[in-house]
Amino acid sequence: GLSDAGAEASPPGFIAIPEVRVASVRGSVSQYEPKGDVWYFSNDWIRHSLAARPEDLKVVAIEGDSMEPSLLTGDRVIIDVSRRTPTPPGMFVLHDGVGLVAKQLEFIPNSEPPTILVRAVNPAYQAYERAMEDLNVIGRIVWLSRRL
Repeated sequence: GLSDAGAEASPPGFIAIPEVRVASVRGSVSQYEPKGDVWYFSNDWIRHSLAARPEDLKVVAIEGDSMEPSLLTGDRVIIDVSRRTPTPPGMFVLHDGVGLVAKQLEFIPNSEPPTILVRAVNPAYQAYERAMEDLNVIGRIVWLSRRL
């Protein structure tokens, strides 16, 4: 796969993380299309600072203004696709049925069925609640890169 080819070309001590777009989502299975860019990160940094496995990480580009000023169009984020449950609350990338969106997700305690509060940072966007089983969470945002 892409990560295997990238890993062979990686400098010693570094891991290649592909930049992808999510091509489709069926239930809990996401299909990724490489965008061509590969980001290199220190293996130690990934394992210790992010507490992640390299194979669970993807780089995606942010589009839209719903998370401004926290996330801006053109920002790149690393998502950890193994972390899809919002405990603790945080920023996640999810598929909303049309495309990828970044949102703040928070589990509503003692909700039955288990329910998630979905919020944008930008006050122009309304918060809403969804049953956890109805959300297609792709992964938790664990790192941000922005051009100044």
